[in-house]
Amino acid sequence: MKKFVIAAAVGMGLFSCTPKKENIIAVDVLLIPSEEMYAQSIQLNSLINQNNPQTIKLDENHIPHITLLQCFIKETDLPRVNKALEGLFAMIKNDSLKAESLFYYPEKEESFAMVRIKKSAPLMAIHKKSIELLKPFMVAYGTEKSFVPNPDGSAISESTLEYVPAFVEKYSYQNFDPHISLGVAEVSLLDSLAVNVFKPISFNAASLSLYQLGDHGTAQKQLWQSE
Repeated sequence: MKKFVIAAAVGMGLFSCTPKKENIIAVDVLLIPSEEMYAQSIQLNSLINQNNPQTIKLDENHIPHITLLQCFIKETDLPRVNKALEGLFAMIKNDSLKAESLFYYPEKEESFAMVRIKKSAPLMAIHKKSIELLKPFMVAYGTEKSFVPNPDGSAISESTLEYVPAFVEKYSYQNFDPHISLGVAEVSLLDSLAVNVFKPISFNAASLSLYQLGDHGTAQKQLWQSE
């Protein structure tokens, strides 16, 4: 009778030798700009969206931000990751950041645009510290399921899937390029925005946060925010 019960339990899947697969999520350690820079980013993106409705749209679910680090982590490690980030914002909250230029490729007919942020010593320091703090939790690869799904059900882009695991090796330290992404538009429009709309300003970071990434590096789901 005992053997029959065990066999039935195995057949019903109550006992399994197969380890449970851990959920891997794609995350972004980021700085949210203070009100004036936040508003300017929304304004520029809105004008870009009028030119190209298919590009990213910045809003409460796709916030303007400066990425410090992108990587994959186990979802079960999230409480420890949040704990590791506590106090990190103090490194930069009193330092001024500088929006230097509206960057795009003028030789093209259409280009991705971003607000380029000056690579200051405090910004470099917190970028490096972010990597140091999260390195024990990083995993090499994730999948489409690691990201917040696209609302239309379309696949996460290959460029996004390739960018996140390569961030530390290819886009960090001397290759770190702090910016606020704005989207893709015709260069003729970007030329006009660079002259008539963009304002090079100094600003502070309002907070430091951890977000789950969506497609194209968008910050979509807040997982933690600094005190």
